[in-house]
Amino acid sequence: MTQGRRLVLAALLGSMSAIHSCADRNSTRSAEIGASHARSVPELDALFHREPRWLGADAALTIPLSSDRILWLFGDTFVATSDSLRRTESRMPRNTIAIQEGRDPRSARISFHWGRNGRGEPDSFFPNAGERFFWPGHGVRFENGPLVIFLFGIVSTPGVGLGFDAAGRALAVIDNPDDPVDRWSMRIVDAPKDPFDAVPALAVVREGEFVVGLATKQYGVHAGALVRYPAATLAKGSLDGEQWWAGESRGWVPADTLGAEGPAFVIDDAGAECSIHWEPRADSFVHVASYGFGASTIGVRTAPKLTGPWSEPTIVFRPPECDLPKPFVYAAKAHPELVAAGEHDLLVTYASNSFDFAELVSPEGTKRLYWPRFVAVPIGPGGDFESAPTGP
Repeated sequence: MTQGRRLVLAALLGSMSAIHSCADRNSTRSAEIGASHARSVPELDALFHREPRWLGADAALTIPLSSDRILWLFGDTFVATSDSLRRTESRMPRNTIAIQEGRDPRSARISFHWGRNGRGEPDSFFPNAGERFFWPGHGVRFENGPLVIFLFGIVSTPGVGLGFDAAGRALAVIDNPDDPVDRWSMRIVDAPKDPFDAVPALAVVREGEFVVGLATKQYGVHAGALVRYPAATLAKGSLDGEQWWAGESRGWVPADTLGAEGPAFVIDDAGAECSIHWEPRADSFVHVASYGFGASTIGVRTAPKLTGPWSEPTIVFRPPECDLPKPFVYAAKAHPELVAAGEHDLLVTYASNSFDFAELVSPEGTKRLYWPRFVAVPIGPGGDFESAPTGP
């Protein structure tokens, strides 16, 4: 099957998920939470099994489009091409999306969407640009305005390294996100290449007149820097006015003043995929990521400001798929717009994968692996983050 080699290559990083190991270190500013407090919520995983032809994916980012309408963004995805609905008879678009209606995954409606190639076969929702394809980053929906999504450009490099490499970045701009997906007006805006290794944006936060993105190193440890854009400009699909955080002494500066060493890195290991959001229940920003490679854990950091100081990660959960013979577990991120089973819970997803491709397409693997999995992490009053310090 031709998809086999493609998925093995994709599995090596998922959606850029080669995460360097990080020790479970103590910090006086770490949130007081332990692995025993977080829990799997398998009844919520059924959300991803409601479209028979959509047979699993990784990445799984969310962007609220309105008070009860949520966009899901996925990376490499199994989409069935026959009525057998088997992964062995499927294609793998590089990205797909879903629209969730309702904030509670237990009762929400969801529809999955992908593109079509010239032969009518399943293809990427965000179309390839020649030899370059896209894995989704995060984005923002502007009130009564467009939806803007950061995209990571990727090219295949057969026989070299892990089989693919980073190839710049772009923006997807949807001018009418309130319309049905099949009526969306979408354009892809290419971004200039930066002279340093930091690519936006795994996580996006709106702060007043600006939209702030987390930009991560693509080579070595995925340290995280910050870049911001005037909201009014970004809403037009333009990156004009881009500024990078250069540290407390210099503040926000244009990219051309940074030099080859690049911006200040505010998180020493932000993960190859992650999320950042303001969490009112913790009175702090919260960063969620996977730590480790292959068998991994889910860790949480907190900070009073996006610029830090960020706490060391506190490990909150070890996915059970880590106990499989050739585990590949990654892509942890939070979804604060979702309503959790408990009022003090923050819902997090991770990707369950394997380095053994045959396991992914086996009947048991099709049921268990390469699906986003939900975890509930207690937070806020009545949860473990209520006493987390927010000062230096």
